[in-house]
Amino acid sequence: MPLRFTIEERFDASPEDVFRLATDIDSFGDWMPNFVRVERLTGDVAGKGTMWRETRKMFGKESTELFEVTAAEPGKSLDLFVDGKKGTTGRGEYRFRYVFEPQGAGTLLRMDGEIAGMGWFMETLGRLFIGSFKKAVHGDLKAMKTHLERRRAS
Repeated sequence: MPLRFTIEERFDASPEDVFRLATDIDSFGDWMPNFVRVERLTGDVAGKGTMWRETRKMFGKESTELFEVTAAEPGKSLDLFVDGKKGTTGRGEYRFRYVFEPQGAGTLLRMDGEIAGMGWFMETLGRLFIGSFKKAVHGDLKAMKTHLERRRAS
């Protein structure tokens, strides 16, 4: 049974600006915690079928995963798929849906995540650690928010 979770963060920026930053591969190193490198495998990150390999430090070691955009509607939504079999984890499927909702003069960014295909034991263990995973992903959204707010202030 897949692990599912939702995270929300409010931004003082338009949905278009938040979407633009979330899909700007070249700026990942400016705001993403534990970022090591990114390798663009196809063209424009905001388009369906776009792929990149992202490497970050996780628990003191480098971890690389392959990301694919499965759907994108600029300023509205972004769907990502990570095939864990093609990355450091070696298993699982990760799906992330980002929804950029206008909220007053800003944006409510909601991210729905799903982790599946880890096997019975790992999924059971994953239920114990889902809180830590959510905290790390929420940290990414907070870091993106801080970066965007600093850029807007300067």
